[in-house]
Amino acid sequence: MTLTSPLALHGRRLLAALALAGCTAGALAQSSLMIWPLDPVIEDDQRASALWLENRGAQPVSLQVRVLAWNQDTREDGYAPQDNVVPSPPMAVIPPGQRQLVRLMNTRPAPAGTEQAYRVLVDELPNADPADGEGTRQGSAMGIKLQIRYSVPLFVSGKGHWTKPRPDRTRDAATAAQPALRWRTERAEDGNYLVVRNAGLAHARLTNVQWVRGSDAVPINAGLLGYVLPGAEMRWKLTTPPPMGHVPHARVNGSETPMPLPAQ
Repeated sequence: MTLTSPLALHGRRLLAALALAGCTAGALAQSSLMIWPLDPVIEDDQRASALWLENRGAQPVSLQVRVLAWNQDTREDGYAPQDNVVPSPPMAVIPPGQRQLVRLMNTRPAPAGTEQAYRVLVDELPNADPADGEGTRQGSAMGIKLQIRYSVPLFVSGKGHWTKPRPDRTRDAATAAQPALRWRTERAEDGNYLVVRNAGLAHARLTNVQWVRGSDAVPINAGLLGYVLPGAEMRWKLTTPPPMGHVPHARVNGSETPMPLPAQ
């Protein structure tokens, strides 16, 4: 069965389906493909980052890897072709029980003090069936049918910018680049929205988001709500109107506990 989750890609963005974009580290999909890490970064002194693909199934898997530029210019996730970061190899066939290393090669450094965002797409392709004969050839002529598509965020840091600790460096956590978030709500014809703006220098990954007032907590999204890139503003539709006097709390970039977001 083909598993896809459609998402429109705007402007010059590709038309694609991004499935399983909110997987947690070590998540195992129905395809039995494991991907790690799910939050790779490339810093200014690094030329590449490693992405591991492991086949835990009983059949070989054929994979295609691409990297797209990621932006949020219109309060939606947008994607576009780019050549700053190149996957090597871009295609692989992984036997059962084996793993494949894909190097995400950075060919152009990010400007100093900034963070550039990308999405790594890992497409699982159907294996050719010799019994298909002419049907297979016709299918190839019409285009490749995807089985599952994984979308992994990738961030590239310029000189002086960092967000994660490294075992080979001693770092003062106070010098890490941080998001700076502000929230508000919007009322539209189709309902209420939570709007979050990031004026900081680093992305914000929002999980376990809830309305909080004192000891009262009303869930918004117990899993991954989404990302807000530096300088961007994103909004998410609320299933119910915002409760009076409540403030959104969220775990930001994996913080231990949900923290309150300042209002705009």
